[in-house]
Amino acid sequence: MKYNVQIYEDNQGILMINVPDEIFLVMDLLLSDVQEDGSKLWLGLIDKVLSMQSSYEELTGNACTIEIKYDVTKIVNEYAEENQKAYCLIETAELKQILLMWDDTVRINMQNRQMNIFAN
Repeated sequence: MKYNVQIYEDNQGILMINVPDEIFLVMDLLLSDVQEDGSKLWLGLIDKVLSMQSSYEELTGNACTIEIKYDVTKIVNEYAEENQKAYCLIETAELKQILLMWDDTVRINMQNRQMNIFAN
């Protein structure tokens, strides 16, 4: 993976993510739109473009819109303030890898929670 991405659980048990500044909106996408529901919808559209079934897909969530092209995906913050950068670009294949990593972490986190419930 090109980017240094860290997914972790904060002291309240909520999944968080750190990403480089150049792809800062990946954090908003995951924490506001994808959350712990998983990224199946987003991955489906990315796969559609990467497999060349479509040349362009777009999806708007709670806070972000993603504009997916084969090489690059644009993530737009729909609520950016005037003095904030409203979008970032990320290679589509890299975004897919981050989404898969997020989903894996969510799945493991859920399994650990279930084990803790049964252990008590």
